[in-house]
Amino acid sequence: MVKRLLIILSVLAIITTGCGLFSLPNETDTSDNNENTEGGIKSIPLIETLLPPTQTPSPEPAIRAHQADWLLFSGDYDQAYTEYQNTLNNTSDREIQAAALVGMARVNYLKGNYTAALQAALTVTSNFTDTAAYAGAAFVLGQSYTALENYSEAANAYQLYLVAHPGVIDAYANEMRGDALMAARQYTEALGAYMAAIQAPKLENAERLSVKVGQTYSAMGDYDSAIRTFMALYETTGDDYMKAQANLLAGQAYLAISEPEQAYARFQDSVNNYPKAYDSYSGLVALIDAGQSVDELNRGIVDYFAGQYGMALEAINRYIADHPDHDGTPLHYKGLIYQAMGEPENAIAAWDQLTIQYADNRFLADAYDEKAYTQWVYLDQYSQGAQTMLEFVRQYPNAPEAANFLFEAGRIQERNDQLADAAGTWARLIDEYPSAEISYRALFLAGITQYRLASYDQALNLFQRVLALAVTPSDKASGYFWIAKTQQSAGRAEEAQSAFQLASQSDPTGYYSNRAEEILSGSAPLATSVDYNLDYDLEEEKHLAELWMRSTFAIPDDTNLDDMSALEADPRFQRANEFYALGLYANAVDEFESLRNTVIEDPINNFRLLGHLVDLGFYRQAVLVSRQILTLANMDDLATLTAPAYFNHIRFGIYFKDLILSTAQKETFHPLFVFALIRQESLFEGFAQSSAGARGLMQIMPATGQEIASEMQWPPSYSSQDLYRAVVNVPLGIHYLARQLDYFNSDIYAALAAYNGGPGNAY
Repeated sequence: MVKRLLIILSVLAIITTGCGLFSLPNETDTSDNNENTEGGIKSIPLIETLLPPTQTPSPEPAIRAHQADWLLFSGDYDQAYTEYQNTLNNTSDREIQAAALVGMARVNYLKGNYTAALQAALTVTSNFTDTAAYAGAAFVLGQSYTALENYSEAANAYQLYLVAHPGVIDAYANEMRGDALMAARQYTEALGAYMAAIQAPKLENAERLSVKVGQTYSAMGDYDSAIRTFMALYETTGDDYMKAQANLLAGQAYLAISEPEQAYARFQDSVNNYPKAYDSYSGLVALIDAGQSVDELNRGIVDYFAGQYGMALEAINRYIADHPDHDGTPLHYKGLIYQAMGEPENAIAAWDQLTIQYADNRFLADAYDEKAYTQWVYLDQYSQGAQTMLEFVRQYPNAPEAANFLFEAGRIQERNDQLADAAGTWARLIDEYPSAEISYRALFLAGITQYRLASYDQALNLFQRVLALAVTPSDKASGYFWIAKTQQSAGRAEEAQSAFQLASQSDPTGYYSNRAEEILSGSAPLATSVDYNLDYDLEEEKHLAELWMRSTFAIPDDTNLDDMSALEADPRFQRANEFYALGLYANAVDEFESLRNTVIEDPINNFRLLGHLVDLGFYRQAVLVSRQILTLANMDDLATLTAPAYFNHIRFGIYFKDLILSTAQKETFHPLFVFALIRQESLFEGFAQSSAGARGLMQIMPATGQEIASEMQWPPSYSSQDLYRAVVNVPLGIHYLARQLDYFNSDIYAALAAYNGGPGNAY
């Protein structure tokens, strides 16, 4: 099974990352909010029927409670609630009853049923004060009262939590309490809560909290303290956006104490030095409203980044009129403004003026780049766009951007179906810029393009150069593979067979070697057996893994590999577990990630941490830890296949098994293919979010999720937050992939490319 997953993953790594030389995926690194909420902490009446009649103790409720927790973790709210309710109704164990009630409260909170959440949580805080679940109930109270805008009660609830479970996530809980107190206009108490949060141990720095402290001082009318806080933050932070925010808040405080000159100095500093921050735009507006003189160039730049294009253009034009001896910089921004305004010809004219008259300007390369992009994207002038890039290389061959510009020129030519030109452009890089990182890839693409043109002799020559320059096993495999493909297309079967054999041996866990094996055996791409076994027992496999650990890392027999005491003593481990218990999974991941990086060279604590991560369902981090142990054992990808099954069953685990099997069957996908796709997309982290905004197990963009949900008319009351729920994300993602497969006439490669980059980018 692991081998078949490796084959599929290798294909996915190629397709979802773009055509090129890649190996395995990287393992290194509707609410009732008008209810009565007056009075004290028990303002919502208790629902006595939440408490079940006395039952005979049974081991089953504990199991059902655990299953309910898993259902909640995977986002199956309705089924989780049912399991919690059944657990509550079938036990007399007070700890289990309280835990079930807290689970019911959490489900209702997540579904927006805040009054029901309060009822369940209040039942615990009133009747189960002696249980471990009491603190969690208090926390849900805080969340629910906040959602109902009863901020005083929310603050009281968070205080209950802090008293019940102190010393673990005090920084987070005090910040939540401070936010509630600020909203309730209890500023003195809020300040105390924020100060306590700053002083408590935490993972992140206190910059965000410093802002809140300063804002609290301002709300209290203590502007001197507010200014000191904001300026201290300004001096210590390295973040330009934070500096602009500190300037704006300090300036507003200065205005409140009638010191406008100090305020304007802060606003001017932001306008002149941090133009991308929206807080700089707010400062600019204050300066303009006060009749203050502002540098027109900087004003125009700030307006541009704030999306105020008309005002930006006016300011830039005034600057040019007043400074005929400018250095060309305003022309660059003038081009950007025109482009943003939908006037590409005017944008190009501005960049042309810069490149012709101001060759020493720091934005020279940017002007060429933006001009080329505007030509082919906005004006469909592909040839001209490529020529713009080539002209820069001709005039400035030693510029640091030259190699990338030459590569991009080939890309534009390829998009325009100028394949011969693209091949020639890409082939230049290895000769003209041999040390550039992009040159090897360009050589490979030149070969692929000549192959597409059926210029097999030229393609063969290029692929032979690719092979000669190959360093990694995956590079060698790709070289041999495409030599084989070229020889095959040229009708030289014997030479092709030999090259395919060499390709299959070069990188046994990589795509090109596995694809070569398929060709040699006559198998179809991504072929998977109908006979597969998804059953394994990690507990049984762990014993053999322990023996391997002792032998591999020379661990003494008296070292207990199950001893978690060293990890349990670490505050990050404690905070991570508490965040997990409270349903704050992303916070838990941050803590575990910090801890993982601390023990990264320690195989023993990696092994100890590994099982805990799997138990909690933090599979992405478990995959990384498992691979790190094998890395510490000096095992490459091929060697890892000989490691104990425990490690590879964690690395290539069958996670969310029932959900994926049922959904894959419904959409007629092989389950191994779906497991591999999800692993490639998110490493099975349900709350993952990419830098582009893709969410959840199958990394679905919010707009795409809305489109699929509307098409399927499911789930009810869909929102983009549902993409973090595995039970929603997987059906939406697989349905979307099935739609792409239909659109591309069952071409799985095109469907995968469309899934990753959109249908328009599939070919």
